[in-house]
Amino acid sequence: MPRGKQTDTKLTLVSQFFYPDTSANANVLSELAVGLEERGFDVSVVTGQPAYAPNDRRDDQPRREMYKGVAVRRIFSTRFDKNESTVKRMANDVVFFLSAFLHLLFKRDEMGVLLLPTAPPFLPILGWMLSRVRGYEYVPVVLDLYPDMAVELDYLSEDGVVYRVWDQLNKRAYQAASLTVTIGETMEETLTEKYGPCETAVVHNWEDGSVIQPKEKANNEFSRKHDLVDPTTILYSGNHGMHHDLESVVEAAATLEDSREEDLQFQFIGEGGRKVTLVRMTKDRDLDSVSFLPYQPVEQLPESLTSGDIALVSMQEGVEGLCVSSKFYTAIASGQAILAIANEETEIARIVEEVNCGIRVDPKRPGQIVSAIEHWLDNPDEMRAMGERARSVFEERYEKEEAIDRYATVLRRVTT
Repeated sequence: MPRGKQTDTKLTLVSQFFYPDTSANANVLSELAVGLEERGFDVSVVTGQPAYAPNDRRDDQPRREMYKGVAVRRIFSTRFDKNESTVKRMANDVVFFLSAFLHLLFKRDEMGVLLLPTAPPFLPILGWMLSRVRGYEYVPVVLDLYPDMAVELDYLSEDGVVYRVWDQLNKRAYQAASLTVTIGETMEETLTEKYGPCETAVVHNWEDGSVIQPKEKANNEFSRKHDLVDPTTILYSGNHGMHHDLESVVEAAATLEDSREEDLQFQFIGEGGRKVTLVRMTKDRDLDSVSFLPYQPVEQLPESLTSGDIALVSMQEGVEGLCVSSKFYTAIASGQAILAIANEETEIARIVEEVNCGIRVDPKRPGQIVSAIEHWLDNPDEMRAMGERARSVFEERYEKEEAIDRYATVLRRVTT
């Protein structure tokens, strides 16, 4: 594929999170920027200092640097621990928004088309503001659909002033955008139902299948180190966030620990707002089958993410059409059977049931989780077959290179 630059393909990705932040969105957006650069776009990035997890906040990164051929500019931003309070999370978001607005205000000719993922969640409004005062073209990338997501998470009231103002600004931002990319079909449907006719395209998130590959646990150093080789391992790796129903998993673990003789291990990896509650539940119930680890270094991910037999993907009730869990793509890439805690209307539920690569259960139904795991314990060959089908559908639909090719195709609509 030609890699030569063209003068009409200048893109600036504006995102609160970018390499070396450890969030899933930072990883996807970093790979997207590099991939578009390789496909002939002239890509630059405007971001803040790493702030997603405690290790990310430990060191400052250069204000200017080149990352795999992409020019990165880090602007002023706060780095509060977002898990400590909603106020600190919002402070990080608002400060980055204002800092990005001031940075871009007088740089129209240098920036080209703005690529605006919802990180922070109201970033598409930045594009609309800059288009009004400086004539920018912009493309929102909807990773999570706010403010409705904030309502479902009980951060906002649908009757409140903040929601109404945000919603009206969103309508203007999406209708004025050159193109809006969503990461799922149900999200695209929700967006157009809420905000009316606008130019949209669906490009799913992805995983790098050359990095995350199925691996026998006996040959997996991470599995050996953490005693995960022999137990049937249910793995959850990622943000222990507020829109994930993880308490039901701990409750199911307590039931299974009392009722089954098989060797089971529920391994949680990551951080987030629900982790304190989950750890407390585990201690209160004196569970030996539930354990917790922090986020793992990037170089460890090919083994930590493939250390389970069953990959757990969870979405809270009410967020259908508002988000698609990035963990889903990693889970199917790893070749594990998928335990999807999600309503049947969600994107991941549709895929799991369509290709029979796992079992879907309803949120807040620990008994259904128990039944699913018991089914796999009684039918281990079926569990392995589901994992193989998960990897197959990943290779068919969600490989990194094909997804970035799709981005390049749709973005050329507005850059040429």
